[in-house]
Amino acid sequence: MRLVMASMVELCPFGAIGGNTDPATVSAVTPRYVGRATELGGLARRLDAALAGDASVVLVAGEPGIGKTRLVGELARLAGARGVPVLWGRCSDDAGAPAYWPWRGVLRALRAAAPDALAAVDPTELASPVLLATGSAAGAGERFVLFDAVTRTLTAASATTGLVVALDDLQWADPDSLALLVHLARDAASARLLVVGTVRPGELAADPDRAEHVARLEALSHVDRLDLGGLSGDEIADVLGAGAAPDVVADVAARSGGNPFFVAELGRVLASGRHEPVPAAVRDVVRLRLARLPASCRELLDVAAVAGAAIDEALLRTVTGAPVADTLRPALDDGVLVRPPGRTGLRFAHDIVREALLEVLGAQERARLHRRLAAALAPRADDPDVLPELVRHALAALAAGNPHQDPEQTLDLARDAAALASARLAFAESVRRYTEVLQVGRGIVTPARRARDLVALARAQQRAHVVSDAVATCASAVELARHLGDATVLAEAALVVQGISDAELLIAQRGWCDDALAAIGPDDGPLRAQLLAQLAHTLLFLGRPDEVESRSREALAMAERIGDPASIVAALRARQLACSGPEGHTERYALGTRMLDLAADGAPDPVDAALWGRLWRFDALCQRGRFDDAEQELDRLAPVAAATGRQLARLHELRSRVVFAFGRGRYDEARRLNDEAAQMAERGLHVGAMMTALAVEWQIAKMVGDDGLDETRLEPGLAEAGRESPVFAVLGTTMASWHLALYRRDEALRWYRDLPPPGSPRIPRFMCLVVEALRVQIAADLGDSAPMQEAYRFLTPFADLFVVGGAGATATHGSVQQYLGIAAGELGRAAVAIGHLRAGIDADDARGLAPFAASGRYRLAVVLGRRGRAGDVDEARALARQALATATELGMEPLRHSASEFVDRPRGDDVLSPREAEIAAFVARGMTNRAIAEVAHISERTVETHVAHILAKLGFSSRSQIAAWAVTRHR
Repeated sequence: MRLVMASMVELCPFGAIGGNTDPATVSAVTPRYVGRATELGGLARRLDAALAGDASVVLVAGEPGIGKTRLVGELARLAGARGVPVLWGRCSDDAGAPAYWPWRGVLRALRAAAPDALAAVDPTELASPVLLATGSAAGAGERFVLFDAVTRTLTAASATTGLVVALDDLQWADPDSLALLVHLARDAASARLLVVGTVRPGELAADPDRAEHVARLEALSHVDRLDLGGLSGDEIADVLGAGAAPDVVADVAARSGGNPFFVAELGRVLASGRHEPVPAAVRDVVRLRLARLPASCRELLDVAAVAGAAIDEALLRTVTGAPVADTLRPALDDGVLVRPPGRTGLRFAHDIVREALLEVLGAQERARLHRRLAAALAPRADDPDVLPELVRHALAALAAGNPHQDPEQTLDLARDAAALASARLAFAESVRRYTEVLQVGRGIVTPARRARDLVALARAQQRAHVVSDAVATCASAVELARHLGDATVLAEAALVVQGISDAELLIAQRGWCDDALAAIGPDDGPLRAQLLAQLAHTLLFLGRPDEVESRSREALAMAERIGDPASIVAALRARQLACSGPEGHTERYALGTRMLDLAADGAPDPVDAALWGRLWRFDALCQRGRFDDAEQELDRLAPVAAATGRQLARLHELRSRVVFAFGRGRYDEARRLNDEAAQMAERGLHVGAMMTALAVEWQIAKMVGDDGLDETRLEPGLAEAGRESPVFAVLGTTMASWHLALYRRDEALRWYRDLPPPGSPRIPRFMCLVVEALRVQIAADLGDSAPMQEAYRFLTPFADLFVVGGAGATATHGSVQQYLGIAAGELGRAAVAIGHLRAGIDADDARGLAPFAASGRYRLAVVLGRRGRAGDVDEARALARQALATATELGMEPLRHSASEFVDRPRGDDVLSPREAEIAAFVARGMTNRAIAEVAHISERTVETHVAHILAKLGFSSRSQIAAWAVTRHR
């Protein structure tokens, strides 16, 4: 069943199409609904559920003119008949639409319907709803409070009567408005609230950022999507009237594709009685329809079309001096304009109508009207709600070449609008505004002004987490600044992108910093201090730890001498990286505390400073094993990350939460958190963050035995970073561990052999503890005792720490004691190994790190089984059973398999199966896996699996031990 609004103005012949031309065959159609009974019934049931306290969101999707808004309007009528208020919010495709535009409409409608509704909000939180309702400015850190306040305001408003919120044309919503919708959908699940939004999927798909927000919305359990299709032949006949000839219906169906708007527009032309050819495009239909209106009405519609989809009567009256309501009455009567249910103002019935008007006008006439509209809005330039709309019209007029317009004044207004958007945390809008400034200003502004505009755009892109774009814009600014000899812009461009550890970027940034330092001279100053700090960051990832130490200390000393808070913040960040090794955990915690003190008093961006202070303390606490304190620190970090409104902050929060999920064996949760972080990294083309997310994904796969991952996904990051990059050391240990968990020894060896040696500058200090601990585990499983002495020496000073990265922790691998125990066992020091392993088990148990306590028990069982003293075998079996139980509960398949084989192996010479004994004999003869596979007529992968099982059953770690055992057994 379908729905359409078909308004026939009079009976007319069908001569333009052919077929029966008798006027009696066509009925005049008054506004009515056709079909859509099923869809409307579903929405009515959703309304019933909402009134019972089960809130939901329904997205009504379809092409333009398919009847989405009309269907929601009918739902609004049903809701109104039941006394349920309906609040409308309209999204706009106009480039000048301010951020949160649909929500401003919703809250203004709420204020009109219930004047006391907003007053019920806590006064300390009222600023955010008032921002939306009245357009007052917002500072940094407001977005999370804004979202929460709007959610609670609407929840409270729905408590008595229920509430319907209708959001029209979500494909045009700014990303910040969509983020607010996701927040509302997630946090108002028990409200008496139904949110219905219309969306055009085709236009949405063309905008990945908006599409991602809608995908997040649709992933929620109480969000449904209702896709509307075209009308059937019978329904088209119903629209055209009972007497419509079949060939006429077929022709309309073919030309319209069943689109209700097309059908209605074709029907209007048919009903008009004109003998003009029926156009193939709706644009032509609209032109014919508009031709019936009085000239004064058409002229005012031209201005209205340029002004926007909604009719601003006051603005039109200022521009034209015409009596707007009376002049537009024929358009309202004809259905070109409508007054939607629940709204007081007019708007174009369909955007296609407005689009057709704009196309017919032509570029020069549109530019003329933009100039008139800009002039009318200019006196209100100080109004933050008017400024974006003023800028839209002024830029459009300037781009068309207005000789009477001051270009610098117009561009300054556009810069103000961009800064306003950034202050309101609408970072995507800020990027769009600065991009317009650069596009329109080309050939107008001086090169020096353009360089500053490039820096401003790069900052907006960085805040919006469009990393690749920010880097490219910085490179353009640097190139232009070098050409101009502008040391200040060169320095500012070098400082834009911070906290991003992509190899290609860091190499470029090092050159930018060197050039800027040489250009600004040796004197103390904020730019020099901040450049030294930025240079230290680049050097860390380029394997220059000594220079990182000296540069970071120089930066901090200078920042403290000049007393500049921004420089101190930058220098503290450099110092945190300089002491990111395990020996620096105490200093890192102190640096975090100092950053929090700055956030409370002096930091130019206190929210950002608080974010980094919390993150540094979190990392240090995790490395110390104070996980309860770290979790409390993370709880304090979460609202700070939300308050920044920045994707990078959310990414860091997600990574930090993975630490607990991974360390405690909640692998589904760890995957979910890591997947969200990966999606953010991909959207921003942040290669370093993408590689980190991939490493975590493979670490989880190693623990659960997932062999379905595709190594080719690593190739882009490895191609950019190279195997000489510090990134490779982390990836290499991860991949070797994963292959070993799946008994793929040869693949593990390939990664293991490429690892940088212990102490290499290719191993970043903040990951050296993780790399060396995992190297011990991998070497033991491969039977390589060569690195064990050096590894034991390196790890010993950190015996009481936990295996966690020192700058941006993403996982914990348990107590360092376990890895000391593994190394000691491989060195033949059984008693020492047993002591370390027992200490590691106790430490991991005490902190709830069940996966690593279980791994430690299995490793201890192996060492005890090898030693073979009285009672060792029984204790080893008991430990293996405990490890087996934990592994089974947590889904750790590799550990479950190894522990199970240890528990089940016989107590005598019949440890191995006949096939395994055969394979062991081949190993004793020095045969490779490939040679064994050929002789035994099995695959090489099967041989690898047999060898792994033999090692596990015998408690060995190398092929040489298998060979010695086999020789002894057959003597």
